[in-house]
Amino acid sequence: MVILPRSFLTVLFIGLLLCAGCTQPVTDTNAASGTANPTHGVAGANFSVPYPPVPVASREGMNIAYELEMHPAEDTTPVIEGVEVLDQATGAVLYSINSTLLPALYHPAAVPPPTAGELQNGTGKLVYPRVSIWFSVAPGAVPDRLVHRVTLNRTSEGLSLLTVTAGEVAVAQDLRPVVIGSPLRGPGWVALETTSPFTHHFLGQITLGGVTRVPQRFAQDWIRVDPHTGNVANGNASLAKNYVGYGAECYAVADGTVIAALDGLSDIETIYASRHLEIGELAGNSVILEIGNGTYACYGHMVPGSVRVKAGDVVHEGQVLGTVGNSGNSDLPHLHFQVVKGDASFLGAEGYPHVYRSFMLIGGVNETALFETSAQQNMTMADLWGRSSEFVTFEKTPIAQERVLPECYDIVDFP
Repeated sequence: MVILPRSFLTVLFIGLLLCAGCTQPVTDTNAASGTANPTHGVAGANFSVPYPPVPVASREGMNIAYELEMHPAEDTTPVIEGVEVLDQATGAVLYSINSTLLPALYHPAAVPPPTAGELQNGTGKLVYPRVSIWFSVAPGAVPDRLVHRVTLNRTSEGLSLLTVTAGEVAVAQDLRPVVIGSPLRGPGWVALETTSPFTHHFLGQITLGGVTRVPQRFAQDWIRVDPHTGNVANGNASLAKNYVGYGAECYAVADGTVIAALDGLSDIETIYASRHLEIGELAGNSVILEIGNGTYACYGHMVPGSVRVKAGDVVHEGQVLGTVGNSGNSDLPHLHFQVVKGDASFLGAEGYPHVYRSFMLIGGVNETALFETSAQQNMTMADLWGRSSEFVTFEKTPIAQERVLPECYDIVDFP
């Protein structure tokens, strides 16, 4: 769940291959293994978007994030080979997922299918296949409606490739992201696992209570680097207590009421250590805060004994809730932060977009240097994080940001 995975560098590399947000005229689709047959009907499958996208701004554009779900007809087994997202009004291709990118974004139906108990109690298994879609467009260019051109492989049924146009959805432009204050304070906070199709937050499909959701769709994992040196740890980088962000205070992002608070779970002393956790322990020591209109701010992985609030407490923006730790399903000290709508739950609610009222952009991560460092022979995760100064860069002049979601790998100064 809320974890900095060992595979995130591989995910980063895949992300570098992505060509998203490009607009081009619609053309007929031809697949390498044969010519697809374009059609505006749906043969062999129905497509839907379970949760219409709510646009959210970041400094690189307006982000549109959602899932396309396929319901195959009975006794058919079509396989998705490619997806194009079209502006229904103009026919322009806004985003394209080809065979290279699809494996990272495709979630097949589970075989065997999940049991009724799994669907009720929590599972990552899916009844129907899904494709995760995240792309951005220029401000002012958010389309009203989207439709999808999907290439289906039907060779298991002895049929040729088929292209269908389906999965029409209205973009929820009448809804707005939640505007919040700062969950942390000071310079050096790095936003990880956000504003990208290839993050474990966005790709996590969780079924709980019989409903499949993406609870962490717009979440961030916040780690801290020294704003002067770029170091993420002082001394031995394998020890959680040596991390720059360890013990930093976490703050209420809005006035609200504490719905749930958990404390007393142990911190993991060494980074990337194995552990066995129950589903209710994944967020570690944590707080869920109701912030109005059915939305909830969720904070995870706090230091044991640091949680300063309890269920029912009324809090005000800026009030200290706890401190950054390494409890629960955490690989190294960080604050997991997400906003959800509909239910006070890390896993049982739909992720909802939020933007920060203000922060200063003070730097970023040089992704090429990060990848090159990680690829060095015998490089361990402790070694990699211990060399963070080699791939951290800082702006000569901080750049003010207002009412945006930070980009992945942005380094910010929170007021």
